[in-house]
Amino acid sequence: GGGGGRYNKCMMFAGFNFNGNANSEGVFKWTIPANLDIEQPVSVWVWGAGGAGGNQGGSGNAYGGGAGGLAFKEITYSAGDLGSQEDVTVGRGAYDYNSRGTSSSFGTHLSATGGNSGDNTSNPTGDTAMTNESSNPHSGEGGQGGIGVGGTVNFRGGRGGQGSNDPSSGYGGGGGSAPSPECMKNGQKGGNGTSYVGGSGASINFAGTTARHAYGAPGGAGTAGMGNNGIASQSERGAGGAGGAGINGAGGHGASVGCYSNNAVGIGVAGDGLGFGIWEPNFIMLGGGGGGGGACISQSSERAVANGACGGPGAGGGSGTSFNSSNTCISTAGSGGILGGGGGASQYGKPGSGGLAGGGGSSGYDPDMGQWYGTGTGGDGIIFLQYKLIY
Repeated sequence: GGGGGRYNKCMMFAGFNFNGNANSEGVFKWTIPANLDIEQPVSVWVWGAGGAGGNQGGSGNAYGGGAGGLAFKEITYSAGDLGSQEDVTVGRGAYDYNSRGTSSSFGTHLSATGGNSGDNTSNPTGDTAMTNESSNPHSGEGGQGGIGVGGTVNFRGGRGGQGSNDPSSGYGGGGGSAPSPECMKNGQKGGNGTSYVGGSGASINFAGTTARHAYGAPGGAGTAGMGNNGIASQSERGAGGAGGAGINGAGGHGASVGCYSNNAVGIGVAGDGLGFGIWEPNFIMLGGGGGGGGACISQSSERAVANGACGGPGAGGGSGTSFNSSNTCISTAGSGGILGGGGGASQYGKPGSGGLAGGGGSSGYDPDMGQWYGTGTGGDGIIFLQYKLIY
């Protein structure tokens, strides 16, 4: 492939070789091809891993996780470099509420730090001057995004949305998105939650949607628009918000649930965001729509639940909700697509995970403090290369 540009080859590193250690980062080797065209520099994109949602127990904040940072650089090799190897380290997404996604790096040339988990308020390492900021705009806040380091251009990952830990009416923030490779800009912030409902996940182009009223779970941000809020659920009916539009695919429709006289229950599941992503030698484009928001109802002895849905490439996951403080009717949030943030969830709910390099959503309360329950995990890092071979 290549489509008429200066490159004809690309490669992505986005996985793990644990080597028997479940806590290790993914470490690989890239051999500089013997037939590399040294007249063309190698374009290198490095994203750090995403942070997890933060849930610290019965009180305090429940921020979504911050996304990994992005560094970009064109590297020129000489004839003497051909056949040698570069160390490639892919960061691991966080799965603890107070940790941080690990850094990704390409040799000694450039790197990107991981995003903070929601309950980690320490500032990421990295020179803020590299991101054209005089100071860290989120200093001391939970769920900060990571920073690109050593690139010709460096960008900050989006931070997680704000939530609140409360066992009766808690809500989690949506995960932040990683910086966009197309627009070369900082990542977007996850949506804030409100009582009984989480904020939705961010896309590479739009912030996650902040929940405006109890029970109405918003849809995730798409690559071409924000997600909508759902309607305020009543005992007989409830509906989640639609996901934001994608550049080349629709946003997912919101879930719908209904109940009549404790006799008939109807459930319409939320839709995943549509669209696709392109990673080619001369072109990167992520066009997914956001995932639809969840819904639930509780009428007398009847319960009906429909979960939030996942975002397409570059888009955020829809959020989840609970009907009230009885915690008997709870929907799960959707995960983000690649670079997108996961949706937040209500108390006792399960948030969505971040896509690669994206931040995970948070729930509003986790009674067990289990790593897979109250926190949506952060996405692993990515390293993407574009270069030209001589055939």
